[in-house]
Amino acid sequence: MKQKFYVYNILLTNGEYLENIRVEGPLEDHFPGVSVSLFSVENIEGKTIVLSVFHIVKADLISIEES
Repeated sequence: MKQKFYVYNILLTNGEYLENIRVEGPLEDHFPGVSVSLFSVENIEGKTIVLSVFHIVKADLISIEES
C-alpha cells in the first residue's frame, strides 16, 4: 500500500509562515483530541519541526504525494 504525504503551507499564531510542510496523512488525523497537541513534521529540506495544534491559525493543503 502506498503512503500518502500531504503538503501544507501553515500560518502560526506568531505570524511565522511555514511552507511545504510534509505530513503523513491528513493534518486533522494527527490531532484526534485534546490530549494530543504536539507532533513532528518535515519541511521540504527535511528539517524536523514540532507543531502545536494551539499555534496553527491556518493550514492550506498544497498537494498530496504518494510514495
